[in-house]
Parts: sequence; C-alpha cells; structure tokens
Amino acid sequence: MTYYFGEGKKGALLQSAIELIADRGYDAVSVRDIAKAAGVSEAALYKHYKGKEDMALFIFREIVRDYAGRVLNIREQQIPTVEKLCQIVNLTYDLFQIRPAEVRFALLSQYNFWDLVEEEVKPHFHIKAILEDGMQRGEIPQQEVYFWIAVYTGVMLQPLAQYQYFADVLPELPILKEKVCAMVRKLVS
Repeated sequence: MTYYFGEGKKGALLQSAIELIADRGYDAVSVRDIAKAAGVSEAALYKHYKGKEDMALFIFREIVRDYAGRVLNIREQQIPTVEKLCQIVNLTYDLFQIRPAEVRFALLSQYNFWDLVEEEVKPHFHIKAILEDGMQRGEIPQQEVYFWIAVYTGVMLQPLAQYQYFADVLPELPILKEKVCAMVRKLVS
C-alpha cells in the first residue's frame, strides 16, 4: 500500500490527516488539528478541499481503491477459495505492518464513508464474488453471503483495529497473521 499523496502543503495535509485520524478517530480530529500538524494554515486545507470530510473521503477512497485492486488480483487467481481468503489475510496484515496509519485510517473511517464509495471500489465486492464462487464449487459451506462477509472480515480485521490497544498481549503481527489464517481455515471447513 503505497500512498504517496505528493509533496508540499497538500501532501503534508493529507499525511497529517491520515496520522491524526488513525490515532484519534475521525470525530476527534478538527481542521485546525490537521493544519497545525501539517504546519500550514487552515486556509491551505480549504484551498484544496471543501473541508475535513471532503479530504478524508478522498483519502479513504484512495486507500480502499488500492486495496480493492489488490483483492481483485487475488480473486482472479486460479486457486482454492480458502487460499484466496488466506491470501487476503496475508495481504491485509502485510499492509498493516508496512503502512499501519493508512490501514487504521481506513478501518476507523469506514463508518463515516462506506456509503459514499462506489460499490465496485469496495473490497467486499470482490470478497463476495470469491465467497459465492467458493460456495458454488462446494469448496466452502453454503451460507448467506453477507453473513460470510461479516464473519470473515470480522475475524480478519478486528485484531488489527484493536492492535494498538492489545499489542502487548497479542502475538507479533506475522504470528497473528498465521493464527487468523488458521481461524479462517476452520471457519470454511
């Protein structure tokens, strides 16, 4: 996940927004906080965006679009469904290890922006197709697909969403990733 939003004031604003929202959550961050962290005036933010929501939606959409593209690449592979699901876990945990602020930003911002992002940009669009294909092939048990999505993404994402709070008692990320994959394998067997 390489989000390079550029240099200068605009890039500094976007990176500051990512870091602050990842740390505090969307509602706890103001335009003033973002501008101050970026070392620019609030007017600089308004020069590029209508406000915090517009800027955060832009960031969220870019992160989700990139992630969904990576999930699509996994979806298109000719491997068993459970392997695709574990590859998505591996992808997600590897991205979290490399770019934790961006992943946390997306996890914390999804409740604010999910409905504002186009359906085909959402990674769930591809996960749904993977699960439906797996059920059709008989590789995973039949279940209402949105229930599968909720359970699978919960098992995969919840440890990351809470990692900063429980990092001292959870295993290191590579081991946690293995444990999550093992849990996914149990779920679909």
